[in-house]
Amino acid sequence: MSHTSNLILPSLLAADWSQVAAEVRRAEEAGAKWLHLDVMDGSFVDNISFGPQMVQVVRKCTSMYLDVHLMIHRADHYLERFIKAGADNITIHVEADYETSVSATLKRIRAAGRHCGIALHPDTPFEAALPYVNDIDLLLVMTVVPGFGGQPFMEKETMPKLAAARDHRDVHGLSYHLEVDGGIYTHTAPVARRHGANLFVCGTSSFGPPDMKEAIRGLEEAVAAA
Repeated sequence: MSHTSNLILPSLLAADWSQVAAEVRRAEEAGAKWLHLDVMDGSFVDNISFGPQMVQVVRKCTSMYLDVHLMIHRADHYLERFIKAGADNITIHVEADYETSVSATLKRIRAAGRHCGIALHPDTPFEAALPYVNDIDLLLVMTVVPGFGGQPFMEKETMPKLAAARDHRDVHGLSYHLEVDGGIYTHTAPVARRHGANLFVCGTSSFGPPDMKEAIRGLEEAVAAA
C-alpha cells in the first residue's frame, strides 16, 4: 500500500476480549484491511495487555494485515515469538531498552520477511527516529501517552513532529507510512491527515459504536475531506 493511501486501523485493545474471534470478524466485515495490536509489558508502559499468544489467536481468525505495536522493553528478546505468531508489521520504540540495538532489531524483522516500524512517544522528538528512517516501512507518532485507551488527542505536542516526519520523508524521497495512535475520532483524524498521517489507529471510535462499518466509513469520510 502506498503512503498516499489512507487507512483506518481498528485497535484490538478496544475490542471485547471475551469474544475475540467475533470481534476480529466484526472488524473484517466492517471493511478493515489492517488490524492494530498493542502489546504492553507493564514495564515500558504502565499497563499489561497481551503477548504473542493473542497475536497467534488473531492470526488464526483472519487474513487481515496484523500491525503489531510492541510497547515493551527488550523487543529484540521477544521478537521471534511475535514473528512466529504471525505479525505482518512489527513496530518498536526508540525509547525502550534493548539487549542489542534498535537498528539490529529492525534488521532482524526485515530478515524475517516482515515489515518494520519505529514508534515515538508524544514527548520524543522526530530527530530520535532519524538514524532509522531509511530502514523502516512505518513511523508511528503516538498522539497520547501510551498505556491506556480513551485519552484525549495531544495535538499541540505531536502534530509539529508528524509534519516534520512527513517533510523529511518527502524531501529525501522515502516512502514510510505515517501512523497516528491515540484519541483518533472524526474530529481529530482530519487534523492528523493534514499534518501527513495516512494510517489512523482507532480503538474506541471503531470498536465502540454498535455499527462498526458505519463508524469506519465515518472516519474514512472525515479523513478524505481533510
